[in-house]
Amino acid sequence: MAGHPQRRTQVERRAASEAALLRAAAELIAERGFERTSLRSIGARAGTSREMPAYHFGSKEGLITRLAERAHERTLEATAEALERTDRRAEELSALEALRVTIETYLEVFVAADAPEERAVVVMWGATFPSDSPLPAVVHADRQTHRDLAETIRAGQQDGSIRADADADAAAVLVMGMARGIAALSLAHPGAADPAKVQALCGEVITASLQDPSTTAPRGPVTPTTSRRTSRPG
Repeated sequence: MAGHPQRRTQVERRAASEAALLRAAAELIAERGFERTSLRSIGARAGTSREMPAYHFGSKEGLITRLAERAHERTLEATAEALERTDRRAEELSALEALRVTIETYLEVFVAADAPEERAVVVMWGATFPSDSPLPAVVHADRQTHRDLAETIRAGQQDGSIRADADADAAAVLVMGMARGIAALSLAHPGAADPAKVQALCGEVITASLQDPSTTAPRGPVTPTTSRRTSRPG
């Protein structure tokens, strides 16, 4: 006699519920924007009661904070997978190559058909433009991203892969702005260009702008160009 399916633990049920709510929030923000997305609509999209988002996250701001964190985690996970696909250990890559992998992977994840979290973050990023932004968590995440990129660029100056005369903070703004601009344009004007070609060209621009002239430029994209889909959170 077949046994009954194993019941999920309370922790597993809570994690699944939170993942569904984050997914619903991301979809709605990507569709409607931040201001027009309410906790009630998030609960309805997730198939739960309107009280569940507040129960799990406390407030709309708490949910947004977790959504931004989760999108960042997904990009880090995808970057780690991309590094594995290079058939080289991460420590064998120069900082310039690691920077290219990071940005190329960000763009690859963003244009994936199943990437509402990343799309929602770019929509929320646009909502931070007013000086009195209602999204301090997104502002904080952007500042941390800039610091991380600048740190990678400084590491490249130390290992000789990135030119020593480049200002790391300015270069981080250039790289971050290029990636975010491409992401935003893909929302406003989907189909404007082949995403794989844009991704490869972005990597080439990073190399041309930052590479130390005494080193040899990597040919083509650092990461494989085969398409991939990221899994849903949880």
